[in-house]
Amino acid sequence: MARRNDHSREELKTMIINSSWKIVSKHGLEGLTARRIAQDIGYAPGTIYNLFNSMEDLYLSLNAKTLDLLYDVLNDSTCNDPQKKPLQNMKIMAKHYMDFAQEYRPYWLMLFNLEITEDRIDTTWYSEKIDRLFSPLETLLSPYFSPKQTKKREMAARVLWASIHGLCFLQETGKIALVSKQNNTLDIADYLIDTFIKGLSK
Repeated sequence: MARRNDHSREELKTMIINSSWKIVSKHGLEGLTARRIAQDIGYAPGTIYNLFNSMEDLYLSLNAKTLDLLYDVLNDSTCNDPQKKPLQNMKIMAKHYMDFAQEYRPYWLMLFNLEITEDRIDTTWYSEKIDRLFSPLETLLSPYFSPKQTKKREMAARVLWASIHGLCFLQETGKIALVSKQNNTLDIADYLIDTFIKGLSK
């Protein structure tokens, strides 16, 4: 077993997060325990709690990594092509979101399975990462709102995002057939976006 001074505090945090990421990939969130992490990195379980307030605190760090990856996907130039209409870019963004959910499924599910209940954890930084996710979609929605309608644009981005997410969740949990005979979730998402934008354009 490694000694506490074999690695710096930051090195240990990185080791723990990387180990946790690997464990979640293989065993899911339910398989992520302090003992399993400790065995993987060669330290005592107490080391995890010396660096994180709790397992929930560690989960937030994992989710932060997922949020950063997701933001990069949504902010990719292919979703914001100036040669395409905003409507087209929104559909591409929706596809990228669904592809991300499939590729990073256990981490994507963690984003929505975690309930933050400990008041002692400062989650301001976490909330900022979540808010940042909406900015690429808000940019695409800008042509449908005046510069003074900031709040309405922000609301529209969250409503549309939540709707696409709902379809994505049904797809990833194998329940899309319960609400639609249309098996192609992307076709449903395209119809949703078309209808949503038509409503804004009236």
